[in-house]
Amino acid sequence: MPRILANLLSYVFHPLVLATYLVVVLFFYAPTLLQPISADSILAVAIMVFLLTFFIPLLSVAMLKVTKSISSIKLENRQERIMPFIFIAVYYGLTTYLFTYKLRMSDVLIVIFACIAVVILIVALISTKYKISAHAAGSWGIAGFLLALNFKLPGNELLIPLTASFIIAGAISSARLALNTHSPGEVSSGAVLGFILSFGAIYIFT
Repeated sequence: MPRILANLLSYVFHPLVLATYLVVVLFFYAPTLLQPISADSILAVAIMVFLLTFFIPLLSVAMLKVTKSISSIKLENRQERIMPFIFIAVYYGLTTYLFTYKLRMSDVLIVIFACIAVVILIVALISTKYKISAHAAGSWGIAGFLLALNFKLPGNELLIPLTASFIIAGAISSARLALNTHSPGEVSSGAVLGFILSFGAIYIFT
């Protein structure tokens, strides 16, 4: 894979922005899963998710770079990943809390964000000993969510996004290997972690 394409995939499908993509995709392909979100409120919800799970966490990581707590916002150093990942898990946990107790969102959305928080926390804990791929965990986690929803809701319209999610997850995994940011083991372990936990969360708790 050309390096420029690998970098593009890594940025466009950064783990932090995947939650926003998923909310929008579910609204267009399975809107009943996100009730009470309506056509009038989806933009506001998507912006809120983007701010809480991408912009603010990214800003926090940038502040860690400014204060020299980390050497790069790309978090290539394994040991430097732990603190940022814990912060990010907290942001996803707060989003889950808001969706559960303040905004009364759908159970599916609550399970998704709670699961993402858990996956990120586990990635942070694993990072104390092993550099696992967050990109792989995130992209294959989305595939796990959509596959479980596809099984739980026969006759749904999720086939197109489900197929796309597997293609994208495979492409992102290849991109991380092409950029030499992770070994095959680090990518595959991230993929297995993200997929199994995400699939299991939806299949068991919804």
